[in-house]
Amino acid sequence: MPYQHSDILPPMSQEPAQRTLSENSAELRAPEFSLRQLSYFVAVARHQSLQKAADSLHVSAPAVSAAIAHLEEVLGVQLFLRRHARGLVLTDAGSAFAVECRNLLLQSWELGSGRLADSRHVQGQVHLACLFSFAPYVLPPLMRMAAENLPKARLHWYEGHHEYLLEGLQTGAFDLALTYDFEIPSGIECIDIRSAPLQAVLPPGHPLLRRQHVSVRDLATEPLILLDTPRTRNYMLSAFSADGVAPRIAHRVNTMTMLLGLVNNGQGFSLLNFCPPNTHSVELKSSLRAPNLVLAHTHHYRFTRASTSITEMVTTIAEHLAFRAD
Repeated sequence: MPYQHSDILPPMSQEPAQRTLSENSAELRAPEFSLRQLSYFVAVARHQSLQKAADSLHVSAPAVSAAIAHLEEVLGVQLFLRRHARGLVLTDAGSAFAVECRNLLLQSWELGSGRLADSRHVQGQVHLACLFSFAPYVLPPLMRMAAENLPKARLHWYEGHHEYLLEGLQTGAFDLALTYDFEIPSGIECIDIRSAPLQAVLPPGHPLLRRQHVSVRDLATEPLILLDTPRTRNYMLSAFSADGVAPRIAHRVNTMTMLLGLVNNGQGFSLLNFCPPNTHSVELKSSLRAPNLVLAHTHHYRFTRASTSITEMVTTIAEHLAFRAD
C-alpha cells in the first residue's frame, strides 16, 4: 500500500528478514537487496527527503519509500529519523551505511566501464566539495581538466564553509573535500597537499606591507574584518588569543567578496590562509600551528579510478596555486 505522505517512512520490522545464504553454502550469492535500492537510499540521504530523492531519480516517492523500508527490514536497523525541521536525518548506522553504499555504487560503475580501459573510458561519479575561499581558483580549471581527461566520468562540485564540507563527508554526500586540516573529526582522513600559513590581508599602501612578516601585536590597534563562518571564526580569533592579544573587531562578514571589498577600501585588515589575486598580504608570525591544505575523505571511502584521477588533478592545481598575493 503506498504511503500518504512521501516523507514518512513505514515502521521498521523488529526482526531482520531471513537470509537466503545458507551457512553451509560455498557459493557467494547476491544479497536480499539490489543496487537500485541502494541508489534510492543514497539519494534520500543526500536530499533528506523522499520526494526530492524521487524527483532526482525520476521515479515515484512510494517506490523510494518501499526501497528504504526493505533495506531497514533486511538490515535490521533504522536508517533515518523523521525531523520536522530537517526532514529525514540519517541515524549513526545510516550514515555509515550511506558511505558504504556510495562506495559500492561507484565500484559497480567502475566495474561496468572496465578496469583495464584507458582513462578516457573510465566511468563513474565523483562528488567533490571545496572550501569557498579558494573554490573559484580550483574548481573551474579542475572541471576543464576532468572534461579533457575523463570525458565519460561525471564530476559533481560543491562549495561551502568548513563545517558544511565536514558534515557532507560524514553523511556520504561528498566523496572528497578540499579544505584545511583544523578541527578534523575522527573518522575523517586527510591527504596533505601543502602548508597554508596565516597571512594578514591589508589595504593597499598600508605601512605594514613593507615588512616581511607581522605579529598580532602589530595588528592589535587595527580594525579587524572577521570572516564569521563556522569554525573559521574560532580559528582566526585563536591566532590572537594564542599570543595574549584581544583583537578590535570592526566588521563581521560571511563572504570573501565582502571581506576583500572592505579591506581594499581601507576599512580594516583580515587574516586568511589563502589570499586571492589582487590583494595585498604579509606573512603573520604566530605561535598558532599553520594548517595544511588537505583533500579529506572518510576512512570508509574506497578510491575508484575516477576519484584517483580527480585527486591527482586537484593536487596539481593546488600545488601551483599562489596562496600569497603581492
